[in-house]
Amino acid sequence: MTEGAHAGAVVVDPPEADIDYPEGELLPEAPEHARRRREIVTALEHWLADRPDADRAWVCDNVNIHYRRREPRAVVAPDVAVAFGVNTARLAGARTYRVWEAGAAPSFVLEIASPSTRDTDETDKPATYAALGAGEYWRLDPTGGELFEPPLRGERITGGRWQPITINTGADGAPWGHSTTLGLDLCWTDHKLRFRDPTTGTWLLDHDDRRHAHLAAQTRADQQTARAERAEAELAALRARL
Repeated sequence: MTEGAHAGAVVVDPPEADIDYPEGELLPEAPEHARRRREIVTALEHWLADRPDADRAWVCDNVNIHYRRREPRAVVAPDVAVAFGVNTARLAGARTYRVWEAGAAPSFVLEIASPSTRDTDETDKPATYAALGAGEYWRLDPTGGELFEPPLRGERITGGRWQPITINTGADGAPWGHSTTLGLDLCWTDHKLRFRDPTTGTWLLDHDDRRHAHLAAQTRADQQTARAERAEAELAALRARL
């Protein structure tokens, strides 16, 4: 509303409670796209949970990130984003990510390309993520090279501009690059994106790794139970003979 009738009248913004920051529509995902996103999110969430700053780190998973207060149209929804130094208590259960409430903008963002989003990811998103305040922007081709080659690309803000991140080739021919924001290597290997801790050489466990580990643990537990039951039966038979 406007106060006064003179040319120098003051324009008063509407109260924050009256501004609608929409959640956004959940768009349908191709199975391969959804699977890759789930693998990435699982690996990063468990990795962050083990860090000393776990209570100040957050993984955004395909949610609307509003990055300018009182400007609902200043919004973007990356497939995956990681923020540090945030108020996780305030973010828990939130349906949108509002930078001014969270306390910090995501510093790492990643888009999983599709035929319909490939061009936008390349041409429009870099400027958007620079405005968001991200320091790194990565793109993944989940097909392994049908959309772009190599299937992993990254850029880092240097001197106020996006500069390409070097993508190396491993001994197995797999492309990989290093994220200084996360302190991790991103590797396209075995038809999926994996994260590696370069200080230890260990891989972050993703959804499949944890499922296989659970099945292996359950198998070992079943085998131990079976051995114990056989030993008890043999002891009972020996006692009966005696």
